[in-house]
Amino acid sequence: MSQSSPEAATVPAENLPTTAPSLLPGMMVPSGVPLDASGVPADEACPPPLVWQEVLNTFHAESEPWELDRGSRHLYGRAWGQGPPLYLLNGFAATAELYALLAYLLRDSFRCVLFDTTSTSNNRGTRSTIHGYADDLFAVADQQGHSSFGVFAPSVGAAVALQGVLQQPNRITGLVLQHGFATRKLSWTERLLARWFRRSSRTLSTLPWRRRVQELNHRRWFPPFDGTRFEFLVESTGKIPLSDLSQKAFAIHAVDIKDQLTQIKSPVMLVRTEGQGPLETAGHDVLEKGLPNVHVEWLHSTGLHPYLTHPHRLAKLIKTFYLGSPAP
Repeated sequence: MSQSSPEAATVPAENLPTTAPSLLPGMMVPSGVPLDASGVPADEACPPPLVWQEVLNTFHAESEPWELDRGSRHLYGRAWGQGPPLYLLNGFAATAELYALLAYLLRDSFRCVLFDTTSTSNNRGTRSTIHGYADDLFAVADQQGHSSFGVFAPSVGAAVALQGVLQQPNRITGLVLQHGFATRKLSWTERLLARWFRRSSRTLSTLPWRRRVQELNHRRWFPPFDGTRFEFLVESTGKIPLSDLSQKAFAIHAVDIKDQLTQIKSPVMLVRTEGQGPLETAGHDVLEKGLPNVHVEWLHSTGLHPYLTHPHRLAKLIKTFYLGSPAP
């Protein structure tokens, strides 16, 4: 496997300019990021890396928080930016704040809406469905005043988006799906763990082997110039309640829309990444063959979290898909 490389070359500190040049409207290069010898950011192919701590602080300071009670589930999230609405749906073991870097790059072109879903304490033992998660998505859109919107979503979020198109086809204008699937059956071990954690009050961080699994699956794809960005993934996902992962697992196990894919007329971009496993590959192949209005893009060296490892490249794909060409 190829390793990810720095997004820009560094220059000696004495050659750095005293003022930070502008990248996008309202976006400045954080202090200490790599610049070229002339003191300007690297070209579009190799943009300066983002300092995730500063971006996350900006995200919390500038985005607008909201909450929505859905009975068995409580939804809470943020909206950020100006332009057509774009909903960033969580993957399986992911949180909304992991999209901070991507939303930062998209906020001048889209109204980004992202959120987490938590089961209420008296409903931890119930089983959620993809239909229910799709209903949550439309409830959020109604609250935000969006009659139609685009979607970016990986894994289970992609399943929610596809189900949403089947339920209300006129509301989702397009889908950018990473490692989506039309059906996914849990293994015996996965079903056992899901049953075990259904009523748990613990979080993912309490599992002793959790960090090692994330290191083996994801660490190699993170940029070597910022070793702490992987820690952002570990710390943020560690907050996820095990009961919520159980709910998602049972919802995934019941998904089977292979025979309904031809009904989805919305334009779809499928994103494949280096680092995907056989399950992701098989799920992608089914969607590519079954969806009538689909094309495929490939992101090398990104792993399963391109919105963290290479957000500039993913943002460019999304802008091209929805706007016709990348924003200047």
